[in-house]
Amino acid sequence: MRHFATMRFIIRALFILLLSAFAAQSVLANDDLQVLRQAAEADQSAKAQYRLGLRYLQGKGVNQDSRSALMWLQRAAEQNYAPAQYQLGELYRTGDGVDIDAAAAVEYLTSAAEQGYPTAQYKLGTLYLTGNLVEKDLIAATEWMELASEHGYTEAKQILAELNKAALTTNDTIAAQTEDNTREASTTPLNTHIRAAERGDAKAQYQLGEIYRKGTEKGVSRSFKEAAKWYGMAAEQGNAEAQYQLGEFYSKGRGVKKNKKIARKWYKAAAEQGHLKAKYQQRGCGFC
Repeated sequence: MRHFATMRFIIRALFILLLSAFAAQSVLANDDLQVLRQAAEADQSAKAQYRLGLRYLQGKGVNQDSRSALMWLQRAAEQNYAPAQYQLGELYRTGDGVDIDAAAAVEYLTSAAEQGYPTAQYKLGTLYLTGNLVEKDLIAATEWMELASEHGYTEAKQILAELNKAALTTNDTIAAQTEDNTREASTTPLNTHIRAAERGDAKAQYQLGEIYRKGTEKGVSRSFKEAAKWYGMAAEQGNAEAQYQLGEFYSKGRGVKKNKKIARKWYKAAAEQGHLKAKYQQRGCGFC
């Protein structure tokens, strides 16, 4: 009997301990929610507003409420909090708790992507690649995928590989057709670009810069110094791609003396023309 009474005492003690632990955990969760709410309502933390918005969106610790979720996410997004901007972009893209709004979706996703938020960069890349919500644009798609891949985003790397493969196939086909049409040396792409560039054609100057930067054209060795010269000519004429590349060259000291001030000047010039990578470099990456 004494042994049985002892066992009952032990079981009751364990039950009380477990009940106390569960109660403490509940209190902690409630305190966490309370702290989140206080910080969010006082505009002390965009992160708190974002997390509170997610709770209402998911019904985690609160009643699921799309309207409250949207309110808190918008307040966080107004403070330029990229995760909240991305979440809002996805809500407006999918119509989860709100009406589908293509313009709002793209605007929020772009805001997050331009801050260096890789998931938003990848999502924007897929939109431009498929033409979903936006006009199909392979150049924009490639640029966003490249930025996402720089953050190690595996899916972006895979898509980039496919895009590059398709581009190579297209280039080979064009090259073969050009060779069939004419075999005269004077009409090679290099000579054509040189003649146009010397006449002051900014696009041809940029193309020459690309040829010397990559060194892939037959009979041309890679030369960053020569590339910088042609990029500089095109950049002075307002070619955004050349301005961006010139910013890269001055930022990394390729073919020119490294100079962050001049790099920022060219990044800014390209960004003002809407160049995505230049905007990204100009802002800096807060999520790297």
